[in-house]
Amino acid sequence: MTDAPTAPAPARADPSGSASDPEVGQRRLLPWRRAPFPAPWSAWFGREAPLHLEIGFGDGRFTVARAEAEPEHDFVGIEASGVSARRALGKVRAAGLGNVRLVKAGAQAAVRNLFGPGTLASVTVNFPDPWPKTRHEGNRLLRMPFLGTLAERLAPGGEIRLATDHEAYFAYATEQVRACGLYEVELRDPPPEVHRTKYALKWLAQGKGVHYAAYVRNDRPAPVLAPVRRPDRMPHALLHGRLPDAPSFEKTVLEVEGGHVILHEAMRAVAGDRGRDRLLVRVTVDEPDLIQQLLVAVQRREGNEHIVRLESFGDPIVTPAVRGAVHGVTEWLHAQGGWTVAARNY
Repeated sequence: MTDAPTAPAPARADPSGSASDPEVGQRRLLPWRRAPFPAPWSAWFGREAPLHLEIGFGDGRFTVARAEAEPEHDFVGIEASGVSARRALGKVRAAGLGNVRLVKAGAQAAVRNLFGPGTLASVTVNFPDPWPKTRHEGNRLLRMPFLGTLAERLAPGGEIRLATDHEAYFAYATEQVRACGLYEVELRDPPPEVHRTKYALKWLAQGKGVHYAAYVRNDRPAPVLAPVRRPDRMPHALLHGRLPDAPSFEKTVLEVEGGHVILHEAMRAVAGDRGRDRLLVRVTVDEPDLIQQLLVAVQRREGNEHIVRLESFGDPIVTPAVRGAVHGVTEWLHAQGGWTVAARNY
């Protein structure tokens, strides 16, 4: 989405974080949205070593046990729950482990953006949410197209290792794996450490068994899903006009490239010591593997010139749909009347 004339970009932020920033790579709980895509794991761990991923690490006891037992290997854990991430972080710190990094994120976005082709030796999924109702099968983790993304990130011969107490989920995942054609299925006995995880102990106490399999990557080519491309400049627009005291606003849903943008509400605010008026628009961007909550600011600069831009709140990942959010706010403001658009850079 571009339109002439162009204008000088606002103060430029490093869109990828900084690959050399030790604050990104040396933290045990990574600020992943500021990380380079894909992440430089060897540089961050300070060595070349087999890299293993655990999706849904729970309270972290399995991750810690593996990292302690295999100090020559490196481990990354992904977990969506903030409570679980906090508990696991405490265990990693208490154990003094340098070969573990944790990521609080959804699995699909993190795998796509943080790992390059062929970088993973294994992927462990212990006791995922089975989503037992048929109408919820689309929420299950191990299904296409995510299995294709994992296959492209796995090294030749790499494995997905699944443990679950849910027989229907196990059958579904194995069926999906066979259908995608990128893995060989090996039914195995679970290793002892699987039985010591939080959920395994719960199911075993109830007399339930554990279903376990390794899905081993074969040599068939996998589909390529590249990481999100970082923009050279942050998306923004320049307009001339006066901010309304009481902006006319209704919740709006927009279809954009790769997803939807929802404009929820607009609020007047005062920005910093300079006291310049601005509007803040609360936005949700919903894409297939990533949902983000954003603030889009309409900030007065000089005279009646205003810039529409992303706030840094939430460390937004700039995707095509996020650029669409800036476009949506620009168009909403233009529709208020009395505004002219000087430049669109998104």
